[in-house]
Parts: sequence; structure tokens; C-alpha cells
Amino acid sequence: MNENDAEIAALKRELRKRSLAFRRALSAEERASYSAAITERLLSLEAVKQARTIFAYAAMEDEVQTEALISSLLEMGKRVAIPLVTGKRTMEAVLAPSMDALEYGAYHILTVREDRRIVLPPQEIDCVLVPGVAFDMDGTRLGMGGGYYDVFLPKIPCAVKIALAYSCQIVESIPKLSHDCGVDWIVTEKGSFRAGKNK
Repeated sequence: MNENDAEIAALKRELRKRSLAFRRALSAEERASYSAAITERLLSLEAVKQARTIFAYAAMEDEVQTEALISSLLEMGKRVAIPLVTGKRTMEAVLAPSMDALEYGAYHILTVREDRRIVLPPQEIDCVLVPGVAFDMDGTRLGMGGGYYDVFLPKIPCAVKIALAYSCQIVESIPKLSHDCGVDWIVTEKGSFRAGKNK
């Protein structure tokens, strides 16, 4: 890592700390209310309506909640997949055929039951719902630092990438490294907007 990259990494660590504090300061009631509004906005997006296969995520407690969203997508007839971590910085998309195929795993996060897991080829994904710690208006994403999405997203360059975030997670600017992947749309409880071109 060169000096500039090290400086960017340090700035990202500080921004991650601040943004996580904002997100974690939300009450359970606020998270539930905001997540419901975000779900409603997301389902109205044309990119979601037209998508056949959607890669969602199983939320941690303080993230935008997705259990009701996954259920709604399945009811709409969408093929839904969620992540399965397979190693350091690596994950696969595993089909979630129904809500009863899901169970709570580590950290109380939903996962597909082992006996129901079918790995989906990444190129079949039309739309990706992307979690994150912070986003800026250009669509730059700050994740938890594990690198899973930065490795996975380049495998599906044609898929529409949509960030789900509380409005308190939107920041003015996020320092970016060459391997960082951005998003095309950002959906918060206050609105939906197309991200800038500098992703």
C-alpha cells in the first residue's frame, strides 16, 4: 500500500466509525419505520420491477431490514438470492426459494438452510441490493471493510446495483481506492435517486 492509499484507508476508517455510530443511534422503532418506507420505495423502482433475479442481503440488526422485502420480492415472483460467505473476501449467491427455506444463522442473520442451498451463477443476476456503512451522491460505497462486495460486484457488471441506506448514512464524499465498487441507485426513507456517474 502506497502513502496515498494508506491515507485514504485511514480516512475511511474514521468515516466508518462515525457513520456506524449514526446508524446504531437509531431506535428499533425508527429502523422498522424507515425500513418499511425504503422497502416501499424500492419496490416501485422500474429496475426492480423489470428484474427477474435479485441478489438481496440478509440484514444485521442495525442495517436496513430486508426480511419483509425478501418476502415481498418472492410474492412478486422474483428469483431471490442472498449471500453465503465461502472464505476471506469471497461469497456466493444462493437461491432463497421461499421464506421457509431460510433460518437464522450466525449473528442472528438469515441464511438459506444447508439442505436447500443452490448456488446461482453470478451472470444470472439482474439487480443487486447493496448494504453499506455510508454512501455519497456519486454512488461511492463505504462497506464494513471486509471487501466481499468489492470482489463480488465486478462479476456482475451488467446488474443494476441499488444501495439501501438510512438517510443518516448519506455523506458528502467518500475517499475511494481503485478497487472500490459503487452503486447506480440509492434508496433511503426520504427518497430514491440515481447516483452520479463518478462511480
